[in-house]
Amino acid sequence: MDVLRSLCYMHDPDPSRRFFAFDMYGTLVKARFGNMDDIYDEFYRLFPDASREDVQREYQSFYDGYSREHGQHVELTIEHLLEHMDSVFGTHIDSLKAENDMMRATHTFIPVRGAEETLRYFRDRGYKIGVLSNTSYRGAVVKGLLEDVGFDKLIDTVISSADVGYRKPHDNAYSAVVEALGATRDACFFAGDSEDKDFLGPRRFGMRGSFLIDPTRPSRETGIVSSIADIPSFFRD
Repeated sequence: MDVLRSLCYMHDPDPSRRFFAFDMYGTLVKARFGNMDDIYDEFYRLFPDASREDVQREYQSFYDGYSREHGQHVELTIEHLLEHMDSVFGTHIDSLKAENDMMRATHTFIPVRGAEETLRYFRDRGYKIGVLSNTSYRGAVVKGLLEDVGFDKLIDTVISSADVGYRKPHDNAYSAVVEALGATRDACFFAGDSEDKDFLGPRRFGMRGSFLIDPTRPSRETGIVSSIADIPSFFRD
């Protein structure tokens, strides 16, 4: 491989400028068991005195109206949804417990192959590591999920779009994880498996670099990798 035709980053000699943010689902973890039907079953159980049809109808109506009013990049959080459903069905749901029950209790997550080794590579070189996930679940739930797979000692901060109110590729989402890391955008790298949200979006935002995980078209020239395990090969000590 001609190194002159390949992306190659030197680790910043100033350790206070070493930052890396990762997407979560599909990048660091994947579901081994569980699907959307399991989540909906848990959701319906929150309203024992209402029929599934009534719950589904109210949910769909609220979701459609919220999307029309706010647009595609504004996150409708589970917390906000359940507040609305409480008002309609007269329930008093502990929304954080419900989020954990819908996500962590219905699914078994496992690390993506190579994710732990890549996180350790950057951790060992003094990088602060963040996670930015597009999800209607709060960051506390995402953080717990990452703890479940053993990543809690490898990640400094976890931000979800539910925390921010905006989804990637909105600039507010990237800004939130950069701020939480105590970084500047030009000192932070990003990696994930969505071309717009995790690769082009961070570059438009002004991050130092980004990597796309896409095994169908790896490219040393652009930063597209077959696996998360390939990312450290773009860095030199």
